[in-house]
Amino acid sequence: MINPWLQFAVCAVIIVIAGSRLTRMAAIVAHNTGIGTAWIGALMLPLATSLPELVTTLRAVTIDAPDLALGNIFGSCLYNLTLIAVIDLLEGRGPLTARINRGHIIMASMSIITVSFAVVAMLGVINLTISRVSFETVIIALIYIMGSRLLYRYEKRQVSIDLEEAGFRSSRSGQSTGMALFQFLIAAAFIVGAGVFLTDASDKIAVSTGLGHTFVGSIFLAISTSLPETVTTITAVRIGLLDMAVANVFGANFMNLFIVFIADLFYRGGPLLYAVSDNNLFSAIMVIMLSTFVIFGITYRSERKFARIGVDALLVLLGYLVAVYMLYILGGN
Repeated sequence: MINPWLQFAVCAVIIVIAGSRLTRMAAIVAHNTGIGTAWIGALMLPLATSLPELVTTLRAVTIDAPDLALGNIFGSCLYNLTLIAVIDLLEGRGPLTARINRGHIIMASMSIITVSFAVVAMLGVINLTISRVSFETVIIALIYIMGSRLLYRYEKRQVSIDLEEAGFRSSRSGQSTGMALFQFLIAAAFIVGAGVFLTDASDKIAVSTGLGHTFVGSIFLAISTSLPETVTTITAVRIGLLDMAVANVFGANFMNLFIVFIADLFYRGGPLLYAVSDNNLFSAIMVIMLSTFVIFGITYRSERKFARIGVDALLVLLGYLVAVYMLYILGGN
């Protein structure tokens, strides 16, 4: 029998390797089709980078581990937000939020709204079901559809970033749009396969260590399934596509909340959000808080920085560390 820690590590490496191809393939598609890089980062990239969260969350609900499923979703959202600080640090030219497109506020706000509906469901305020799923997750799905359309319409009105000026040369890759999409799908398939085994390993680790599904889902599983977001975000920064990098963060979080709706459809124990531990409420509230820090930074556009990063990015990083500590203190479930 394979050691769960070894299985966990191997699957994580596969996810990293597969995820490393996604950003450049997405950039090629953006360049060849003329679609805005922010739209690509917010909607196309998350469709692939959020596959681990989708697969692992569905696997968790099928093995009747709802806290592992939701812990993975909210933990991934929290970790993704810390990538804002990583981008700021790597880019190193002053506060990131003072220089990126204000349009990111749309996706960030939509993420906050969807998480808020999840909180309402976990609190049992409405307690209404629609064909075995909660009323709140249906609303989350509708918000995702409408929000995606809204972002597309917004991006169509903006001037697209010139990828050549950003330092990207599609000609160097020698890839057509069709070939780029094909490689995109192949990488996505590897991510799906690794995600299944990653979830099984996390479940075994949660049981054997006594750390509990909420903590393991929110930390170990969430960080591993967010590796594609990490790789694609860092790659986007390195080729000069800051807006794509930031859009990928908020787009992934928005997609993650849509995954809650999908998981609710597959969970046989009733509405998913009604069956989870109260500890997930803390994670959800922290997602709202950290997202608000970033929205404030984009709106206020302060030039102040601390240790090479903006104050808002620093607050996000500190908030994540506090969340990790508190989830550990809250204990196993």
